[in-house]
Amino acid sequence: FRRNPSLVWDFYKMRIRKMKDAKPNKAHLALAELEKMGILKAVITQNIDDLHRRAGSENVIELHGNIYRVKCTSCDYRENLKESGRLDEFLDEGELPGCPKCGSLLRPDVVWFGEPLPEQALDEAFNLARRADLCLVIGTSAQVFPAAYIPMLVKDEGGRIIEINPDNTGITHLADIILRGKAGEIMDGLLEKIRHEVRR
Repeated sequence: FRRNPSLVWDFYKMRIRKMKDAKPNKAHLALAELEKMGILKAVITQNIDDLHRRAGSENVIELHGNIYRVKCTSCDYRENLKESGRLDEFLDEGELPGCPKCGSLLRPDVVWFGEPLPEQALDEAFNLARRADLCLVIGTSAQVFPAAYIPMLVKDEGGRIIEINPDNTGITHLADIILRGKAGEIMDGLLEKIRHEVRR
């Protein structure tokens, strides 16, 4: 980024253009519905695509940031371009984005390789994990740390783990229940079963 910010911003603007038309899948929608029902307390995600919020989830902890947010390279300025209504204007700008507060260069508010995770998000995720009675581990390889510690913390504190994934992962051996398949199909089916039980 320091060597060639234009190249990095061209890449991220291309990604944002592709992602902004993406739609939440059945898994995103099911998690949002479980939160509305009071069953799910939070979504802890490594994804930067904002699809959990678009699906309706409110308590979303983004460990790797959000592609629609920018932050200043010098001061504490941050902005969510979608929420401020400036996303399209931002994507159309030809120049490198400058901080409205101090004039320094803005960068995507995402975690890049070798950078630490946001401390507040990680603390919140770990605290939730320590109190969780159940953790759904969905569609992750469980190879990226420190995020991969989250299911381990749940297990250490006596919680249970349901793993939803097509393949074995780094935490399969910890899972109490393993559901193999596509996240959208499995979560849609689980949601229907839960709705049926709630109606009884």
